[in-house]
Amino acid sequence: MKRKPFSQWFVDHSESDQYHCFGIKKVLVDYQSKFQRIQIIEVESLGKCLIIDGRIQSAEKDEFIYHEALIHPALVLHPNPRKVLVMGVGEGATIRELLKYDGLKITGVDIDSEVIDFSRQHLEEWHQGAFDHPAVKLIFQDGWDFIRQTEELFEVIIMDLPEPYPDSQASRLYTTDYYRLAYNRLTPDGILVTQAESIKPSQVEGHLAIKDNLAAVFKQSYSYQTYVPSYNSNWGFLLGVKNHLDPLLRPEVIDRMIARKIKGSLRFYDGQTHLSMFYLPRYLRDNVRPAAGK
Repeated sequence: MKRKPFSQWFVDHSESDQYHCFGIKKVLVDYQSKFQRIQIIEVESLGKCLIIDGRIQSAEKDEFIYHEALIHPALVLHPNPRKVLVMGVGEGATIRELLKYDGLKITGVDIDSEVIDFSRQHLEEWHQGAFDHPAVKLIFQDGWDFIRQTEELFEVIIMDLPEPYPDSQASRLYTTDYYRLAYNRLTPDGILVTQAESIKPSQVEGHLAIKDNLAAVFKQSYSYQTYVPSYNSNWGFLLGVKNHLDPLLRPEVIDRMIARKIKGSLRFYDGQTHLSMFYLPRYLRDNVRPAAGK
């Protein structure tokens, strides 16, 4: 393969001793908002990339994997989702996936309206007009303040946030205190789903810390995972379940539920994929502690 010369590089500091470099074809946005640095760049291997505070949040060529994995297990497993809260609206792809379900009322909360403004302008492939759908209400507010102040109840709460680095805006939305607040804003059969960091053996402690916080509050908690190429890692997710559910259903059962519930095409998620995500590698199963919640 012939090497292409690049005058600019994006460097992703993925571990203390690892950097992953991407040659930049074009810089679309490089802006410091009140809350975070927002970049949108284009690279050969991933297409457009949304980068927040130096970390890739999603990439054009594989964002469907992350967003379908984040959204559909909880929405398919819930018996009757009607109202959904999204914490972290970002590029709008989470809302795009939710709009594949008829009759949902979607509330999207984001601290930084300028991310949405830039996404409207540059990332239409992601949001596909979802920001302006009549079923969607956008609120620009700190997620902690919103969950403390709202009196509304939701069947599903989706946490699509950057990783919880110390002193980051998102960090306290991964704490036991936050999960207690969220628990009280869920209906009796409610589900919370969150992104939950890399599950590389060298990085799995971050996932397990989130799992412990979730399990301290919820009756059941389930890890699941899939490989996301732009993250160069198998990526973890977590379900917090207020009542009871069994995610290990037969693929044909999940496929029937998908056919009944989802209106629109899927590129990643189906019954076989669902089951594969919940069958965890042994090192992760051996490290998962039992739930100690309600």
